[in-house]
Amino acid sequence: MKHNPYLEDRDNKNDARANLPTRLRILLFISFILMVALIVQLGFLTIKQGANYLAEVNRSEETVEKGNTPRGLVYDATGRVLAGNKAQTAVTFTRGTNISSSTMRKTAVKLGKYLTVDTTRLSDRSKADFYLADAANAQKIQKIINKKHKSGSTLTTAEINDLSVAYVEDHKLINHVSDNDAMIFQRMSGAYSLSTTFIKEDDVTETELAEIGERLSQFPGIKIGTSWARQYPEGTDFKALIGTVTSEDNGLPDDRLHTLLAQGYSQNESVGSSNLESTYESLLKGSASQTVVTTTSDGTVKSSAIKYKGQSGDSLKLTINADFQKEVQKILEDNLPTGDVQGAYATVMNPYTGGVYAMAGVDRDYDTGTKTADPLGNINHAIVMGSVVKPAVLATAFQKNVITPSNSTLLDQAIKIAGTPTITSYWNKSGNPVSIDAQTALERSSNTYFVQLGMKIGGQTYSSGSALNLNSDAFQTLRNGLGQFGLGTKTGIDVSGETAGYRGDTTGASIGKYLYESFGQYDTYTTLQLARYVSTIANGGYLIQPHLVSSVLQSSSNSSKQRTVWNATPNIQGQVALDSDEWKVIHEGMNRVANGSDTYNTGGTDLHKLEPNVYAKTGTAETTTNGHTTYTESIVAYVPGQPMVMAMAIPGMNNYLDGTNGKIAAKIINAYWKYVQNKP
Repeated sequence: MKHNPYLEDRDNKNDARANLPTRLRILLFISFILMVALIVQLGFLTIKQGANYLAEVNRSEETVEKGNTPRGLVYDATGRVLAGNKAQTAVTFTRGTNISSSTMRKTAVKLGKYLTVDTTRLSDRSKADFYLADAANAQKIQKIINKKHKSGSTLTTAEINDLSVAYVEDHKLINHVSDNDAMIFQRMSGAYSLSTTFIKEDDVTETELAEIGERLSQFPGIKIGTSWARQYPEGTDFKALIGTVTSEDNGLPDDRLHTLLAQGYSQNESVGSSNLESTYESLLKGSASQTVVTTTSDGTVKSSAIKYKGQSGDSLKLTINADFQKEVQKILEDNLPTGDVQGAYATVMNPYTGGVYAMAGVDRDYDTGTKTADPLGNINHAIVMGSVVKPAVLATAFQKNVITPSNSTLLDQAIKIAGTPTITSYWNKSGNPVSIDAQTALERSSNTYFVQLGMKIGGQTYSSGSALNLNSDAFQTLRNGLGQFGLGTKTGIDVSGETAGYRGDTTGASIGKYLYESFGQYDTYTTLQLARYVSTIANGGYLIQPHLVSSVLQSSSNSSKQRTVWNATPNIQGQVALDSDEWKVIHEGMNRVANGSDTYNTGGTDLHKLEPNVYAKTGTAETTTNGHTTYTESIVAYVPGQPMVMAMAIPGMNNYLDGTNGKIAAKIINAYWKYVQNKP
């Protein structure tokens, strides 16, 4: 029989079908094994780990939400409130963990129907952000940008956002935005997750309060709360000394931003921005309340519980006497001359503790004559003070052994140094030689006596017509002598913005200015420096640091009573080394200024009338103001054995030696006995 190849093929195919069930069985077996494994795994996940996954789905997150507490108060020396707090109804917003910009925009639009806010600080960028927070607006703008930029697919999210903002601003789309709604949105956007910010922190009307209160459920995160604002029961003049506090609008000061953020402050938190408010910020700010907020995984607030009620800030008690401060300020304003006068400044302090009783000042506008309270001019307005520095020059001369208490006589005479103008004393314009001792030189305020002392300190004895030939370190030696009394150095008072004054050039042609330095007509000093200087004379040679805060008070959490937790103590910054006889000469000379009977006495009748007697030194410095020849009148005074010294300066006066310094000083000293201390 002939072989049929088709039958062979058929037979092979039948063999293949015969083998097919075996393959299926293998595949089915493998599938069965996989299904069993899947069932086992599913059972394991459901039975064994089901509770864990259910807990993960229902997981809660705890976050601490901080609240605001009132700042500490500021009292005067008698316990009167100078800076207090006023509680104000406020509308606040606490941002949830998953609140989107779109949600905040919707809330802002709804809230804007019932709440009007100040839009002064609304920026165009915030208006654009508000416009783009609407998803429909954002998508429409993004399509335009992607179409315009063919490489749009490669643009980053930040680039798309910046281009969108630019498009909105360029095409004036922000003109269709409600400023009020956008401002509310801007304030809401400034809050980070679970932080609270003020939407409106003051001037919330009763109508706004009622309308919002009825609809709080419609405004996620919005609450009716309380804000605290500084108030000044004794007048805003004290605000200059106490300083200012930033508002929610201002937030943290730019120059301290990173430091404060590192200390745990938030961007929009109020903080002391100047003077005592800034210096003592860590005490005044208190500690914020803490509420533990529990949220579910979708951001819904599950519960909240107060963890810490917070503590109001510590309070400051000042050395300032409010009544005395007001009176000194009034005396300066009422007795300030006109003309080119720039102002007047006065500091009264305790020479043994450094506590400042009053620090008043007036700034006068030359063009309008308007007077403005300027107490900080005592620390930041440096002035050429004139002859008030002569006791310090005398002390330096004693230390350098160029004169002694028993041998201090020199000639008051015309000083003629080659290359410099002739110098004479006001009472001896002719320059005829007159013998005077140190006490008389102080009483008459002899310029030429102190020029000769200065030359001796600098290594040269005066000879008429000779060239100036001082030691190379003469200027520094004299300045060191003045500096031991604190002249030319910052006092370290606990208020910011203090200046050390200006020290003139000492090289080349300026070397001749040394002669004027010796009687106070070159370098500049502040009125507070004069007060520390005369304190050093009054207390026997101790350089005392001035301060405004006498103690820190802390409120009890269970009571309205406050307890003292810190008291200021005297801080000695240096000591002037003089023996008793040398001090006696200085004290006697200053006594004669205020109480002497010499024909050329410089104290004036107003000082002579004071009881108890004061010791003083007056000063006059020639200056130029508004293109005119003017004068600074100054004075320092103290009462021996009493805790009071006074320093004063009036720059820009047109009249020479008119006695205004003595007249104002006498009024201030009498006011001290009236308001601060009974006469001994």
